Amino acid sequence: MKKLTLPKNPHKGLKIFCRTCRVDNSKCKHFDRQVYRVRIHVPGTRNSTKSYYLEAENYNSAVIECALIEKELIQNGFEKVKQTDSDNLSDYSLADAVVKYREYMSGESKYAHLKKNISQGHIDECVRFCWKLVENVALLKNIKRTRPSDIKTEDVSNFYLWAEENYSSKTFNKCFIAVRAFFEFLIEIENIEMKNPFRKFVPKIVTPSAIDIITEDEFNQILCAVDTFTPFIKLGGKGEKKNMFKPFLKDGFKLFLLTGGRREEVVNLKWSDIYSTPQGVKLFIIDNLKVKRAKKNNKEYKKYIAINADLEAFLTELGMNDKLGKDEYILVPERNKSTYAIMNELSKGFTHYKNGAGITKDISLSNLRKTYLTWHHQVLGDDTGLVSSHSTTQVLEKYYIDPKVLTAIEISALKVRVFGKSEESHDTIHDTIHDTE
Repeated sequence: MKKLTLPKNPHKGLKIFCRTCRVDNSKCKHFDRQVYRVRIHVPGTRNSTKSYYLEAENYNSAVIECALIEKELIQNGFEKVKQTDSDNLSDYSLADAVVKYREYMSGESKYAHLKKNISQGHIDECVRFCWKLVENVALLKNIKRTRPSDIKTEDVSNFYLWAEENYSSKTFNKCFIAVRAFFEFLIEIENIEMKNPFRKFVPKIVTPSAIDIITEDEFNQILCAVDTFTPFIKLGGKGEKKNMFKPFLKDGFKLFLLTGGRREEVVNLKWSDIYSTPQGVKLFIIDNLKVKRAKKNNKEYKKYIAINADLEAFLTELGMNDKLGKDEYILVPERNKSTYAIMNELSKGFTHYKNGAGITKDISLSNLRKTYLTWHHQVLGDDTGLVSSHSTTQVLEKYYIDPKVLTAIEISALKVRVFGKSEESHDTIHDTIHDTE
């Protein structure tokens, strides 16, 4: 985008306006968001002005456009010229409409009373798809002059072809649904008189992805590879290498498998998160970060992780009897790095040693959670969601659990064994894991 400029003594009222900073003559570097704008004083008033965004892309053209606008204003008594101020969306460019849409979805616009309870991640994704449309339209049209109502069937067709080449079927459908919702906002909320160009489209057929769980043998091979496979990988630099080994990898992998938690949940587990019910069932009670971030309120949302025999044996090995109740991380207790750094090291370390074990199956650290939930489903069936927090549950008070949740937690703690070990079997994962160490 070419930078707009003004001479030392510009035409009266002519400014460079940044649509991001929302100020005139900003010293920012949002060159792609800057336009010429003119303010013309209304005769007979003290401070009244009329403001207009210009379509000109250089100073000389802007001066000519200013003169034409001022002439028309005089001829019409400063009343009938269509204003292009910031409150008239029908005269916004397509790009400015996307900015308005983000504000609307985030509850930061005049439509705060219509704010939906959606996560920031969902907002970012929807807006990203809308910007992809803007970029695609900009290939053939002057994006500064293109209004939402200027989007025609040809533009939709071009974007459809582009999305086919760049997105998977699932992402393609999400993209077009997001852009359709964007135009629905413009029509239903901003009252632009136009038809939704994305109202009809042929969605792609999505093939259900296979849920690959990890077998007991594969898991043990990965643990063994941590001790035997080279930890070094070559980077893109001149002979530069990176050491993928971390002393907490094996404990981390086991904790992921035996708790079925998400990355941040597992890395931030503490000994003080362990509770015992009056029925003698041990479980973790932790913040349900996913729900909390989605709800965006001050309420508490909890998640419960049953501690079955396999997990209890592993926690005992890590020192649970001495550390129970302490405000100390179970994994990497003495930390000099962030949660994100530990999560990243576990993810990359798992992939490295999975490859080192000669396992060609397309699996990653997240498949440990899938394995955990798969084996739980064998026992709990439809109640698996109560353990995985995929269905709504009530917040636990200190020693009270909703009876249905408690039932699922008890069954999980007393009967479920990852890799299908029975409760009577002494050959649990705890034993098989230690055969590799």
